[in-house]
Amino acid sequence: MKTRRMTRRDSRVLALRALFCWNVGNMGPAESFGYLLNEAEQELRIDSGNIEYARELTETTILRVEEIDEAIDGVSVGWPVSRMPRVDLSILRLAYAEAVILKGAPVEVVLDEAIELAKEFSSHASPKFVNGVLMGIFRKMGWSRDSEKRYNT
Repeated sequence: MKTRRMTRRDSRVLALRALFCWNVGNMGPAESFGYLLNEAEQELRIDSGNIEYARELTETTILRVEEIDEAIDGVSVGWPVSRMPRVDLSILRLAYAEAVILKGAPVEVVLDEAIELAKEFSSHASPKFVNGVLMGIFRKMGWSRDSEKRYNT
């Protein structure tokens, strides 16, 4: 029985799962998103706004993956994108797309959500790794916790 309404966090989880399937599986982006959306509809009361947000996150990340991977490579000393665990890479890509390209949420929110996704879906070392890479990217772009308003304008 559907007891819980879909949240923005659920949107991120759906987008993360679709990105991971696209990255490691034989499914195309639309196919993986559709399959996972059907799964989510079994558990949640779907909200069309949050579904569209998840779709936009997924599509933007895939369309701009080369730009995103370049930004990740630019700060991840000793860990080229090709060697990163696929879940961690999907989380990093998603967070970059949300914070930098779409500007769908404040950087602090995106950072916190990425760390929570790493805790839930990856290894014990992943939250620290994800935090370090994202902080490197955001700082390189001029963001700091004191200057968040400046970064988002």
